[in-house]
Amino acid sequence: MGSIPRIPIGIYRQKQTYWLRWTPVPGAPQVRQSLGTRDLAEAITEAAKIKRTQGPIKRQEAGACEAEVDRYIAAKRKDGLSKATMDSREYVLKAFLEHAKVAAPRSISTQMVQRWHDKIAEDNAYTAEAYAKQVRWWLDWLVEEGRLVRNVAKDVRIPDLPPRQRRLFMVASQVRLLLDTCKDPELKFAIYCGAHAGMRKNEVIEARPAWFDMEKKLIHIQVTKTFVPKDRDNRTIPMTDELHAFLIKFGLGYPFMLRPAEAHGKAKYRTDFQKSYDNLLEKCGLSEFTFHDLRRTFASLLVSAGVSIYKVSKWLGDTIEVVENTYGHLILKDDEINASWQ
Repeated sequence: MGSIPRIPIGIYRQKQTYWLRWTPVPGAPQVRQSLGTRDLAEAITEAAKIKRTQGPIKRQEAGACEAEVDRYIAAKRKDGLSKATMDSREYVLKAFLEHAKVAAPRSISTQMVQRWHDKIAEDNAYTAEAYAKQVRWWLDWLVEEGRLVRNVAKDVRIPDLPPRQRRLFMVASQVRLLLDTCKDPELKFAIYCGAHAGMRKNEVIEARPAWFDMEKKLIHIQVTKTFVPKDRDNRTIPMTDELHAFLIKFGLGYPFMLRPAEAHGKAKYRTDFQKSYDNLLEKCGLSEFTFHDLRRTFASLLVSAGVSIYKVSKWLGDTIEVVENTYGHLILKDDEINASWQ
């Protein structure tokens, strides 16, 4: 009687059929796939064929740039970085890959990163610096993971830039000018959300009708399937009378308040009103402001009017320390300063 063939490591039997358990990419999860036979000799032959033909393909796919970006994003999210932060990094890195047009990280050169940085710097040197740093962080991670020998982005020449401290905010009359000049109801909705509720740009874009309680005059910023707030927590903002009156006429769109027919795609935002907003700013002579400055305007006007920093921080979704450091100098004038002279 002949001896029973020994089953090689990685091959196992399940429901009378042989299967292969193997790791085609070092460090990646195991793969389990059917060998499609009940015969051990045939299973051994098929397993060898799979390892010989599919192994190199899977390793090449794993080393592809987009796959490595996906691994990086997943790893950093697991480390606790917010969804908003990682969505931003993913957008930047994939924009770089679109520019570089390389198959694998090992094909990235210092010159590629330098050209990309210099191209962006033509429009905004600060943005170029921030984007180049994000590429550098990704390549640093690949070096740590043992997938690259060195980080070529460290040799990119980035000029020293003066510190940029942008804490601009409008006065009420400037917000009124924007609203009175704006003829687009959807853009006006975005402006109201920013200036009257302190909502961030992506919060406006992702706003759902369920967020707006018209009866109790409250706005509930909530986590959805496509959106997580920057602070990763829900928050509630009282609705101003003016915003409430506007929403009665504007109506509650479904599934989104702003441009409900536009779905999510590959872009960072589901939809974007930036160009229309920039045109409106220019028309009103307010080109120095950004959309985020409406959020700062919301906070600054409240603090200047004597509303407590605690309340403002809750409505913004920021800490009391951040609000105090940013807007504390705007606290309502206090006549007690005259006490020592009376």
